[in-house]
Amino acid sequence: MINTNSSIVKQLILLFVVIQCFVSCAPKINNTTIDELFSNHDFELTSSIIYAEGFDIYEINGIKKLVIYNPKNISEVLVTYYLTDSLVYNNYPNSDNLILAPLEGVAVFSATQLNAFSKLNLLDKVIAISESEYIQNPRVRDLYNSGNIVNLASNGNFYLEKTLELNPNIIFYSPYNMAQSHPLAATEITMIPFFDFMESNPLGRAEWIKFTALFFDNDDEANQLFDSIETSYNAFKKIAVNVIERPTVFSDKYYSGQWFVPGGKSYIAQLFNDAGADYLWKENPNSASVNMDFEVVYNKAHNADFWRIVGTYPDGFAYEKLLAENALYEHFDAYNNHKVIFCDSKQTSYFETGTLEPHVLLADLVHAFHPELLPDYNPVYYKLYN
Repeated sequence: MINTNSSIVKQLILLFVVIQCFVSCAPKINNTTIDELFSNHDFELTSSIIYAEGFDIYEINGIKKLVIYNPKNISEVLVTYYLTDSLVYNNYPNSDNLILAPLEGVAVFSATQLNAFSKLNLLDKVIAISESEYIQNPRVRDLYNSGNIVNLASNGNFYLEKTLELNPNIIFYSPYNMAQSHPLAATEITMIPFFDFMESNPLGRAEWIKFTALFFDNDDEANQLFDSIETSYNAFKKIAVNVIERPTVFSDKYYSGQWFVPGGKSYIAQLFNDAGADYLWKENPNSASVNMDFEVVYNKAHNADFWRIVGTYPDGFAYEKLLAENALYEHFDAYNNHKVIFCDSKQTSYFETGTLEPHVLLADLVHAFHPELLPDYNPVYYKLYN
């Protein structure tokens, strides 16, 4: 005869064990926010960012904290985001600015960031760009022409309805005017500012590749790429650090009644210094360009050894074309002695790719200023036209 009571007891015990297992294995929902997680800890957090001043990255328990600073005042936090995977994401339902990574289907409005996507093999994640007519990256052009990437802005006009219809996960953009709200902010799609162009250290600009990789859980590859850039840059810097003679150099051209001279704390000034040159405005305290009258530049730079210019000309650079822009240029020694270091921005895709190749820019300049240090080098961006 079967003992019914004993059978029922065994079934109840089994059910209890199953329930306990389910409860113990279920994800634990945190009552605290991620903000509190990063605030309440008994150890010092260290950012993984070395050179860039515009952002920091911290990590606790598989959660990465991205802090973006106001480029006009880096002591001010502009916005903070937290990124994590699906295993952790649902455990913090009360947290703001929490992003599930890796992302799928993003809009990228920065040409330099598109280059980072390209180097990280992430272009398949891009579904929209802006100002497509100015993008030179061949892979991006192919994706655009095949309809896999669409254009959400042209000639300064942003397509609100088209953006809402496409609904990208996130829009990465470069805010050149901090005082104005972006036209697409009305979509309420998360917009991530990208301030690489505000960095004054060449390696700081290149380090923004880590910023891009963070949203796609691609940190390891970004770190490897950046380490390679850093190693090459410092190697070329070391070659020029002990040069005895440092030639003088000035930069850019007179345009629309102004000569925009790179400040002494600028990205360009740092490259000149690391390449073994004496930048004439190295004592200027600005990190951005400073507008000056022609006479001011002439008085200081007319007998400089070198003149650096970025631009483009139909059929390439020629001294005659430069002089045709302004007859007063013939009063500069660098012009008469054919010491113009010119970068063709169109042919080299300088504004798209140069940011992530500061080591190449530096090598070009070292070769121009001190050709004996790199006798067999073939310049890529900057070429000295004799």
